[in-house]
Amino acid sequence: MSAPREALADLLWSNAERQKAMQSLRQALRQLKTAEQETGRDIVLSSAGHVQLDPETFSSDLTEVLELLDKGRAEDFVQAGTLWRGEFLAGFEDIDPEFSDWLTVERERLRSQVISAAFRHLNQTQVEDGGAQVEAGAQFLLKVDPALETAHRVLIRLYMQLGQRERATQQFKTCEREMRLHLDEAPDQETQDLLKHGEPVPGSELVMRQVVEAVSSGSVYANGEEPIRLPEISVVSSALYKNGLQDAIHLREEIVSGLSSFRSFDLFESDYFDDESMPKPALLEGHELGSYLLRFRHDQRSGKIVVQFEDRTSGQIVFNEITNPALIQDVASVASQIVRRIHIHATGRLRNPANTSVFARWCQVESLLWDFTPQSDEKAMRLLDDLERTNRSFSMIYAGKASVIMKQELHFPVYDKTTSDGLNGLLDLAERAIVLDPWQAVNQRVYGWAAILSNMPEEARRAFQHAGRLSSADPANLMSVAEGLALSGDVAEAKNTADRAFSLFSFVPRVFYEYLANICFAAEDYETAIRQTEKGAGVTVGGLTTRVAALVCSGREHEALQTLRRFSEHRITILKNSPDFVNDPVVWRTRVNFFQDAKVRANFDKGAALVQRFLFDGAGSV
Repeated sequence: MSAPREALADLLWSNAERQKAMQSLRQALRQLKTAEQETGRDIVLSSAGHVQLDPETFSSDLTEVLELLDKGRAEDFVQAGTLWRGEFLAGFEDIDPEFSDWLTVERERLRSQVISAAFRHLNQTQVEDGGAQVEAGAQFLLKVDPALETAHRVLIRLYMQLGQRERATQQFKTCEREMRLHLDEAPDQETQDLLKHGEPVPGSELVMRQVVEAVSSGSVYANGEEPIRLPEISVVSSALYKNGLQDAIHLREEIVSGLSSFRSFDLFESDYFDDESMPKPALLEGHELGSYLLRFRHDQRSGKIVVQFEDRTSGQIVFNEITNPALIQDVASVASQIVRRIHIHATGRLRNPANTSVFARWCQVESLLWDFTPQSDEKAMRLLDDLERTNRSFSMIYAGKASVIMKQELHFPVYDKTTSDGLNGLLDLAERAIVLDPWQAVNQRVYGWAAILSNMPEEARRAFQHAGRLSSADPANLMSVAEGLALSGDVAEAKNTADRAFSLFSFVPRVFYEYLANICFAAEDYETAIRQTEKGAGVTVGGLTTRVAALVCSGREHEALQTLRRFSEHRITILKNSPDFVNDPVVWRTRVNFFQDAKVRANFDKGAALVQRFLFDGAGSV
């Protein structure tokens, strides 16, 4: 129920300069406050950085619809149908181009959520109540989408089971008419066959056949768990002529390889098409995770390569990139930028907590893990616990849990721990992720960190090298790998990997400058390490200690002491939740030093000794 002010300004006044957009937002909020005073209701809660709707006073007909669908009785479906009056926020499409794009995606998400909520009660055709619940549920679905073939099937199957063949036939004709009108398509063979089967027996072979087909196709696991569905991307190439063909194919293969390495998509490869045999555009009834089309085309006249990414459920062109092969110096870098753009769009929309599929919840966890706060770690661990209860075979659950433990030891070593057993269970969790799926880069990377924390530098180095090879197009993966290699003692490869990662970033998150500072420290390049910590994400114990150690090692101990005194106001915040470490500064000093090379470790300890005194003896001690 909250959003940053900047995000709202960009969404509603995208064509204005940021300063003017923020001014417009402030004026709008003042008008809202005036309206609230007149009605005597406070709904909008605004602060310096955010705008929030008060969940205690804000109500929505959409919320009521979802609550009714959760109950799922016949009368609930009827009432939900009276509340459903068309598209979400109909009439507001022209406020702003950015808002229009957001609204398109949000409408599709809500539509998918509503349809899924209704179908939870329609998996079986119940006739004990004369079919009232099933009929009401299907009629509601057809109010949401008159051309929803699956809902028409529910009604046809119900009427056949009730012996009402005439109504079933009429429903099929309605299905035909609506699909032709809205989709320019005909009902598929399965829908037509429902009219030929006569009156099915409850729980008949149709359901059994669907179950058998699901198991044989791999759409359910043998242990009863559902498969982990991913966003779908169909790859289509057209007009790849001889003039420039190799450049086009090279870029295409780099992009597809990069998407594949993320292990975040179900990729479907099409043949090379010419313009005449190119598949015709068609909207699909997408699932929660999204369905996309990635088109490649080489323009014979200009010699340029066109890469277009489309949302198949809405028809929206997410982006259309035109590249001149003659100007490309590094095909892999160009491909990586496109891959990241696709990945951010496809997974970013799944980070909304309203998305409840397994992979969507993993995307929410991953977003929290990159937030680098103990509070986000706690939320991530709760989500991971929920996932483990229903999907114990999903390898990244255990990589995520290990990552929380690892980050607490590396970045928040003096905070209370979210996990009770701390390092004791870290290696077991990381190994379990590897056993379940050794081809996931995140699993290998987390195992590398677990090996670092378990004083196994050679094992760590091999794991980081594997992670780097598995996902070489992901700069975030490469930066984590680079820092891990530096801590393991392989400084040369760490620097090369970091350089590669920075060349792929379109925007470098501040936390990666802390990673780079540790790499520079391992290389004994203390001046660069100091500069990188100044660009870092903020005051973390690890970043503070690296800066102090680099200053000491470069002969600037006076500046190191000044640095600590500047951060004296943060000392209490850091220590207030750390009873385990307050009485054991030696344990803290050992755990904060992750460098495996003896010389580097000793140099880092010079700074750790100062930070130890600062944390445990008070700011006056330094």
